[in-house]
Amino acid sequence: MTEFFMGVLSSIVATALIAAVFKWGWPSFKDRILYSGVRIAGAWDIIEVRNGKNVKAGRIELKQQGCLIKGTSTRTKTRDGKKSERKFQYHGSISGHQVTLIFEDAKGVGFDTGTYVFIVQNDSKSMVGMATFHGKTENKIVSEPRTLIKAVS
Repeated sequence: MTEFFMGVLSSIVATALIAAVFKWGWPSFKDRILYSGVRIAGAWDIIEVRNGKNVKAGRIELKQQGCLIKGTSTRTKTRDGKKSERKFQYHGSISGHQVTLIFEDAKGVGFDTGTYVFIVQNDSKSMVGMATFHGKTENKIVSEPRTLIKAVS
C-alpha cells in the first residue's frame, strides 16, 4: 500500500516540476538564449510634433520577453498642449526592426485605443513611426508622426 502512495506522490512531484519548468524556466531560456533580435525594454520619452516643434508628451515603459512587448505610459500633455495625466496600456510585438503596439486607455475613459508602428533606428536609442487613433476633436481617424527617445536612467 505504501508503494501505491509513493507512486502517487512521485507523480504529483514530477507534474509540479514539469509545470514549473514550462511556467518559468522555458520562457526565460527562450528569451535569453534563443531570441537574438533587437531589445527595446526600458523607459522611452514620447516626442510629438506640435506647431513645428518637437514636444515631449509623456513617457512609456516597455517590458520585453522575446518578441512580445507590454508596457504602460503616462501622457503629460494632450495633443492641444494642455496638461494631462492619462495612462495607457500597450501590448504588441517586434519583428526585425519594426515595433507594432496597440494602446488603450488604462481607465477605459472614452475607450481611446489605437496603434503605434515604429522602426527602431540603428543606434537602438530612438524609434521613428506613426500613431493612428480616432481623434475626438476631428471625429475621424488620425495618423500622426511620433518619435520615441530612450530615456536616460
